[in-house]
Amino acid sequence: MPSEADLAPITAYRYHSLCAYNGDDDMFSSDLTDDQLRLRLGHMANTPCQVIYSMADEYVPDYVDKKALVQRLCKAMGDAEKVEIEYGNHSLSNRVHEAVHAIIDFVKRAAPKGWDDPWN
Repeated sequence: MPSEADLAPITAYRYHSLCAYNGDDDMFSSDLTDDQLRLRLGHMANTPCQVIYSMADEYVPDYVDKKALVQRLCKAMGDAEKVEIEYGNHSLSNRVHEAVHAIIDFVKRAAPKGWDDPWN
């Protein structure tokens, strides 16, 4: 894709894969049905998962109910843990501390017992 389209390099295939309805990488769109989300994400149900969602993601249109979407994503993944980062941008570069804290907390709780815990 030309740099005028976006500063981040991306191939035409990748762009189409992300943006096409039900494209190869269309995993998180608000217009996917619950069944479509379950088909794409349901394989995660047997693995402890945490969904960290940027509530001010600049790539998510304003009309999308972000709280409802993250709830649907978590349900499709077999009730994954949800973390909503208020005011977080797409990359969470403005809320790094909150995201890292959530990840460390999750790993401490969800990791197999008896693992070599680097925090102890």
